Amino acid sequence: MKCPPVVPVIDAEHLAAEEAEQARYLEPHATVPGYEVHAEADATWAIQPGGVWGNCAVRLRLAPGTADKRLDRIADRFCDTERGGGFWLSPFATPPDLPARLRRRGFRCRKHFPAMYSDCSMPDGPDPRVSGLTFQVVEDYDLFLRFHHPCYGPIRTPMRRFELARQAHLAAVRPRRFWDLVAFHEGVPVGVCTLFHENGITGVHDVGVLPAKRRRGIGTALMRHACEFSLGLGAAGCLLISSGQGYGMYGRAGFREVGRIGYWYRRYRIV
Repeated sequence: MKCPPVVPVIDAEHLAAEEAEQARYLEPHATVPGYEVHAEADATWAIQPGGVWGNCAVRLRLAPGTADKRLDRIADRFCDTERGGGFWLSPFATPPDLPARLRRRGFRCRKHFPAMYSDCSMPDGPDPRVSGLTFQVVEDYDLFLRFHHPCYGPIRTPMRRFELARQAHLAAVRPRRFWDLVAFHEGVPVGVCTLFHENGITGVHDVGVLPAKRRRGIGTALMRHACEFSLGLGAAGCLLISSGQGYGMYGRAGFREVGRIGYWYRRYRIV
């Protein structure tokens, strides 16, 4: 979905919860070697050497009088990395003219991504079981050195090695808030997702299925399992940001759209 002038809010409570979850998800990354996280009163933002999506700012509540200075500070750090960076703008972001201020700095709205919510205790739709599919929590991350990572692909580049090390680091922090779930078929990891659980809600991140195994119900079954697992952690519901490709799969797994969050991006050089 391109960036229209007005995007309707379907469920303000859960859309606001998704925006807050984005910020809470970033904060523990401050312990990851190489990650720079700023959890500030008016924004939470991060700089890191992994995937370009990780250079981002969320939950923007800037004051009109200081918004330009704050945007410049964050954008300058994006520029320092000589990589891309993005601002996630929900309908609750302030000041209201943030889009115009970002355009003046070379940022463009790439898309309004659907925020989605699932009530863990009320699965919707038929049970999407897939024959031979089993699920486990990842404990040995060397698994993805032997097999392709369903979300990142083969771990052969510095960025992908960083992402795998990040996942392993966060899963080892106690008290535990991060779990990586993997779907196996015939002994091969074919699907994966990261769960971040805090304050009675679970955020779902980094969902992927091997390209050769897509359109077989694996993603839907994995998301149903993720909700069941989250219920066991004490979550009332699961939240996520959907790609266009994943939207139908999440819907079949019982997620519903609650609104959209715009992603404003600028690339500083080709990476």
